Amino acid sequence: MIAACATGGLGATVKRGAFTSKEYGVGVSPRVTNNPNPPKGGGRYQVGQPYTVRGKTYVPQEDPNYRAVGNASWYGSDFHGRRTANGEIFSANAITGAHPTLPLPSYVRVTNQENGRSIVVRVNDRGPYLPGRIMDLSHRAAEMLGYVNNGSAQVAVEYVGKAPLEGDDTRALLASYSGPAITGGTRYADNTNSLADMAGNFFGNLFSYADTTPEAQDQAIGTAFAAVNAMATKSPDLQAWASTVDADARTIKLGLGVFSDQANAVALAEQFAVIGSVQEEPASVNGAPATRLTLTYLKPGVAQEDALNLARKLGLNDIILY
Repeated sequence: MIAACATGGLGATVKRGAFTSKEYGVGVSPRVTNNPNPPKGGGRYQVGQPYTVRGKTYVPQEDPNYRAVGNASWYGSDFHGRRTANGEIFSANAITGAHPTLPLPSYVRVTNQENGRSIVVRVNDRGPYLPGRIMDLSHRAAEMLGYVNNGSAQVAVEYVGKAPLEGDDTRALLASYSGPAITGGTRYADNTNSLADMAGNFFGNLFSYADTTPEAQDQAIGTAFAAVNAMATKSPDLQAWASTVDADARTIKLGLGVFSDQANAVALAEQFAVIGSVQEEPASVNGAPATRLTLTYLKPGVAQEDALNLARKLGLNDIILY
């Protein structure tokens, strides 16, 4: 039913370097919203069907005893304001994360093994897909855990339970913080405080904007990623991670179709949000309002062939990737 409403649209792949602000797709395309604090909730509860990325099959499932230790990173600006895999809107300002198999949305406690900081995070997206990487967190969650400057950290992840679909759980998540005493903190536009020690921290005001333009937001985010890139030269862990990333294959422009039914557009956007970043923009069909979808950026570990395979699986057989 989804495929029947679509028509294809194609474009050129942009070449980008590894682990830089451009590698994260700053300014690649419009978002669902440019609000620095998109509405919370609004998605749907789902476990999901098994799916395959680069030959590895992931099986989403209920697992109340889930606990794992591995690396967590934080994901980039091109996903801010776009749909997550369960239909919520990703916000770099929210305390959220992505996991390959846990139910969406759900709560997990994430503990930084290097400094003891711990916080409950809302899991509302899929990913990452790199060996040893068990979660991607939002900028704010990584800031709370004290590893935003390092790019990644070893963490322990423990399932807590289902998360509600509606409402803003920011204050409850902030209250779940556990760890060494911290002072100061970023004052966010939603009038809450990060609790993290921002003394001498370049990232302190990265997402604390309340009245600014989307262009200014992208510039601030891009500057921050440039700083992270500079730090990567001093971090063996980040150097090793960067060497595994095929950045040229991460940027993509794949037309998914023009949809006269917004519900169909959202459903397809959620399907592709499992593997990447989906642009939604206004269009028209026979003079009536419609929505054009374009896959613009792939999550770490996802190949272009994965995008094409998903398109074929959903019946979008006429899509051609340039």
